Amino acid sequence: MLTLRVSLACIVSIGLMVPAPLGGQSANPPAADSAPAERLHLLEQRIDRLSEALAAAERQVDEDHRNMQAMEAELGELRKALASGELGTAEQTNASATATLQQAVTQMRDKQDVIAAEVQQHEQTKLESASKFPVRFHGMVLFNAYVNEGVVDQPDMPTSALLRAPSQSHGSVGAGLRQTMLNFEGTGPKLWNGRLSADMSMDFFGGVTPEELSAPAGLVRMRTAGITWAWTHDLLRAGYDGPLISPLTPESLAEVAQPALAWSGNLWVWAPQLSWEHRIAFADHRQFGYEFGLYDPSYNATNAVVAFSTVSPGEAARQPGYEMRLFYRASGEPGALQIGTSGYYDRKYFGSGQTVDAWAGTADWRLPVTARGQWSGEFYRGRGIGSLGGGAYRDAYTYIDPDTGGTKTRGLDAVGGWTQGQWRCSQTMQLNVVAGQDTGFVSELREATAQYSSALDYYTRNRSLMANFIYRPWSSIVFSPEFRRLTSWPFYGHANWANVYTVSAGYQF
Repeated sequence: MLTLRVSLACIVSIGLMVPAPLGGQSANPPAADSAPAERLHLLEQRIDRLSEALAAAERQVDEDHRNMQAMEAELGELRKALASGELGTAEQTNASATATLQQAVTQMRDKQDVIAAEVQQHEQTKLESASKFPVRFHGMVLFNAYVNEGVVDQPDMPTSALLRAPSQSHGSVGAGLRQTMLNFEGTGPKLWNGRLSADMSMDFFGGVTPEELSAPAGLVRMRTAGITWAWTHDLLRAGYDGPLISPLTPESLAEVAQPALAWSGNLWVWAPQLSWEHRIAFADHRQFGYEFGLYDPSYNATNAVVAFSTVSPGEAARQPGYEMRLFYRASGEPGALQIGTSGYYDRKYFGSGQTVDAWAGTADWRLPVTARGQWSGEFYRGRGIGSLGGGAYRDAYTYIDPDTGGTKTRGLDAVGGWTQGQWRCSQTMQLNVVAGQDTGFVSELREATAQYSSALDYYTRNRSLMANFIYRPWSSIVFSPEFRRLTSWPFYGHANWANVYTVSAGYQF
């Protein structure tokens, strides 16, 4: 232990003697008159980080020393019991002592592995940034193999079941890595007592090359991104995120490029927005808070991938969408209690003086029901919410006004939601069972006069039943088999269904 303390002191001394700035050279070096101040600032940062590392290492050494003393005391008690004959027969005594010693040795080995991993993490090469502030890069290489029993809208991540035409193959088999994710997180300076940070997430689900040259490799696209300014009780964020009124999502490794149960009760569409959150803390890590947001309804409720952006009906109305959410939660614990209620409003312009007032009311919850299980979900009721990820893929429909005989546009009424039961079998195994449904009012869609070009345009209800098992044998490796049953209802006729079987394997780094 003395050798470890001396080594740590040497490390700190060497760190103080090294004049190179942390994080490498800047792309724009400072002027000559500010160089001493800059070097002093970097040296102070290095001293603070080395001091924190030394303090953490000393705490770990003290804890190991206390554990060793406790083990020695326990061994002393075992020797006394052996001498007095309190343990019974010699065979029982030897077995008990052996088991105790093996358990102690295993615990010490586990702690040594943890310390070695922490040391290795501190020794790894860090990403350089021009701002010299910390940047973290992480992600997951995700392999998905699937079997689809039935006809679906897209084979590698289906959301709807289509009609089984006689000329089609009523199933498909394939695999891909298009849902692989790359994430960047940067921590910036403090500004007016608030910490600045930024994050960005990318995947390879941006599309594939067309026609016969189509390949499963996929094109890079931005998933989410944002700049956050956080204080103790407040948070301001400008980002490309999901709706503020839909904060939760079911857990799945088969559906990552879009959140699980997208278009089956989970409002999810990522869009530019500006949000503010305020939290009021209570005892026992309880929080009450409220959020406000301005949302850009840029999505036009179609699944087409285009080369350039166009003005959506929401943007043509020349005002943003307005979001508000009230919540109560227990902070500091993953999967802790959370309850929220939200509201949304925007106006959409469809040309020729036709406008639609879109709105939504939602509720979300995450309730621990046992020490290992929890129940979570969301529910919504709204109108014109295709740009949020609901309403049967559409915001509005056109119909003939019986009084004037003219064509008018009306927002489609919709209702839906999802619910998930989760059970953590152990620290490495988790079971999820989920059900969700999105419904556009069929009585309104049957009035529609528009001629549709996509098969999805004829659907009024979409349901998903899902079950998966997530296994993490190591912190960097994850496996997950999943089953999903898709059922989709058109305006007329019977429902179409498809079974989706997926096996996923990921490596997190």
